[in-house]
Amino acid sequence: MNTENEKAYVLHTRQYRESSQLVDLFSRDFGRLRTVAKGARGKRKSGGHQLQAFTPLLLSWRGKGELKNLTAVEASGNNAALHGEMLYIGLYLNELLVRLLPEHVAHESLFDRYSDLIAQLSMSSDPEPLLRRFELSLLEEIGYGLDMATELATDRPIEAGEHYYFTHDQGFIRFDAVSNQCKEGCFAGEHLLAIAADDYCSLAVRRCAKRLLRSALQAQLGERPLLSRQLFHQAKVPVNKAQDD
Repeated sequence: MNTENEKAYVLHTRQYRESSQLVDLFSRDFGRLRTVAKGARGKRKSGGHQLQAFTPLLLSWRGKGELKNLTAVEASGNNAALHGEMLYIGLYLNELLVRLLPEHVAHESLFDRYSDLIAQLSMSSDPEPLLRRFELSLLEEIGYGLDMATELATDRPIEAGEHYYFTHDQGFIRFDAVSNQCKEGCFAGEHLLAIAADDYCSLAVRRCAKRLLRSALQAQLGERPLLSRQLFHQAKVPVNKAQDD
């Protein structure tokens, strides 16, 4: 299969043989796939110097097997130049896509959301709502979307003033319907309704959304921790120590 000028982003690269790179891509029409950039670390025949994350690219590849050979790389926009916290958010997004998206399944809408988000991160001073919206979209795309308006088991609407447990197989369950459990770990109905309405003005709603989405995503990621999250925590340690001194 030969593909020409496909819109794509680099999610991850690693060394391959003596002078090449394995490149995980997120493309608009072909979804997530892995390619090889031959000579990318040597003579850069395949444009290895342009294979940067957070840069909109036009890529060409060919090959009949699972591992395609990159044949051309062209930037179609400017690198987002993410720094500090925004860089770690970008790395987190890329790691989520690598681990959760199936190979060779197109996700055009998610690709467009990702493209918009990367551009917004480079200009935003408040990335949290942007990130939560993308996490919700990702769960929806892979078949595990969250219904924050209805209790699935009873078909009753979620109500403000009530509290709910979240389970990965049954969705939200009203607190008074669960026996022998304390209210700790519940989600307030008004917070869930705010998330459903895309309203992140309240700090309490933001905390709820972060806790909820971490739980929902972890169920799909499995036990292996996210490397991007570990890197972010490690980067914060020197700052905290300096503040303690």
